[in-house]
Amino acid sequence: MLDIDKRSAMARSGTWTIGEHKAKLPAILFIDTQRAQAPETAQMLLDVEKGDRSRLTFVDQGSSFFPSEETGDVSITPDFPRPISLTELTVDIGQSTEKSNAFVVHPGMDIPGQDGVEVFVVGNAIEFIRHPKELVDEMARLRSSIRSSSLIYLPGIAVPSNIAFLSYCGGDIFDSTRIIWESRAGHVLTPEGRWPPTHAEDGSFSGILSQNYVALQKELERTIHHIESGTLREFVEKRCVHEPWMIAALTHFDLQHYDFQELHFPISGSNFHANTRESLHRPDIIRYRKRIKERHRRPNSASILLLLPCSAKKPYSLSRTHALYRRAIKDSGCQHLIHEVVITSPMGIVPRELELFHPAQNYDIPVTGHWSKDEIAIIQEDLIDLLDKNDYDHIVAHLGSEKDFVCEVLENHVSTSDGKPTSGKNLSMLTKELSGLADGYPRVPRSRRTLEDMTARCVFQFGKGGEALTESAEIRGRYPSLKIFSGGRQLGMLVQDRGMLSLTLDGAERISEAGVYRVQIDDFHPEGNLFAIGVEEADKEIRIGDDVVVRHEEDVRAVGTAMMNWKEMVDSGRGEAVRIRHKKKG
Repeated sequence: MLDIDKRSAMARSGTWTIGEHKAKLPAILFIDTQRAQAPETAQMLLDVEKGDRSRLTFVDQGSSFFPSEETGDVSITPDFPRPISLTELTVDIGQSTEKSNAFVVHPGMDIPGQDGVEVFVVGNAIEFIRHPKELVDEMARLRSSIRSSSLIYLPGIAVPSNIAFLSYCGGDIFDSTRIIWESRAGHVLTPEGRWPPTHAEDGSFSGILSQNYVALQKELERTIHHIESGTLREFVEKRCVHEPWMIAALTHFDLQHYDFQELHFPISGSNFHANTRESLHRPDIIRYRKRIKERHRRPNSASILLLLPCSAKKPYSLSRTHALYRRAIKDSGCQHLIHEVVITSPMGIVPRELELFHPAQNYDIPVTGHWSKDEIAIIQEDLIDLLDKNDYDHIVAHLGSEKDFVCEVLENHVSTSDGKPTSGKNLSMLTKELSGLADGYPRVPRSRRTLEDMTARCVFQFGKGGEALTESAEIRGRYPSLKIFSGGRQLGMLVQDRGMLSLTLDGAERISEAGVYRVQIDDFHPEGNLFAIGVEEADKEIRIGDDVVVRHEEDVRAVGTAMMNWKEMVDSGRGEAVRIRHKKKG
């Protein structure tokens, strides 16, 4: 039985209960012999027999050639070991889970019936160090094929430098076998790699082993901390630079398994640093860029596109530099004709009306004034897409160091900056140019443009159902605390901290009728939060952090925030699925 407390990407922390034992996850299995004694703090052991140990013990039942009859709290099926090069080999080894609750799987191998199987063991995992592509291929395949409540055990591979990455890939359990091997070779292990022992250290096997155990456990604690704070991806990017095979694995993971990763990335999240090349391919950043292409259109009244540089402070509107831009725009007298779009890395482009959505208001990058080829390609690609989808009468570029490569993809445009967009001279030029371009346009009321911007946010968040939220509606309040009203009833509110719209029950009715972001339950009225056991179906666009509608058939019963993605809601059977904000009385 698995109770998940926190999730970060594919990793999760929580408590696993099996029989009379409880274990905190992710966890390490320690071999316990006379020469390689497990630490006193070890909560789980790995052995070939249970013995009289009181701690939770995994028993390895050996190979298919010489299977063991020994059983433990967790019994690992006899394995038919094979190298990755023989993935296509089909062998009927008669593997049975009759006496086992941990099943060994190899790349390409069919997943067995899962009744009674608590743990899936990735066979010959040590070979993945030489085959990083196959590692992430197998982890994506395995996690997609088994229940959310099942655990994945990666044997023989964990060291301090990679345990965060292995957790990020979806691993729940690791072991001490490689630690013992490295210690026998005299290697001192750290999160930055392996080192020979110094003269100040105990160079004996037991001394090195003890030191390496401490390093592994401390790194596991750091990993759990980052899982619980939602910052594991950023931590993994830092750790991967120490091992070329991990950089290769993470790159392949991002480029070939975006759909799998995106399912597990929350729609809202904490602040993070995008300090590495790998940050360009974070699944939440790619999702944001894809949604701008698929769900975003310019506000109807916005005839003039204004391109602006980003700022260190997020959201941009709160920064000193953007306060200067907004004043210059307001002084032009045509602010509601203008569509402000921010040029930035790694986001590409950020329309002003979407600046609160994650990760646009959560990222931070080192600012050098120098742009890599990858960053330039991302910005140019997204800007070209924006121009292809939207017809602007005029384009104004008010930019800094990004000016040259941005203007390369603009045909008819006006530049109002010589590379110093905050100078008084350039700000005056911006005001004058905008005023001149707007001459002859009818005045756009503030209320109309505010409604158009809100519609853009609703569509970005809810897709095709978003337009229903602002139909026959008006917007009240002052940005960013804006509320949607229709017929005197509040439908939703833009919340700066979440960067999203939070629905009321009336707003949920409209989303429900649009046929999106729905969680179907049996005929009951939630008294508190909704747990997965009560979920019958869920729409496949739901991610952790989304606002969702809880309903029975066509009857809306509640609205709240998804605490699981749609797949986990449907197949896990345990845990909090939706944190209810408003509920209808039964």
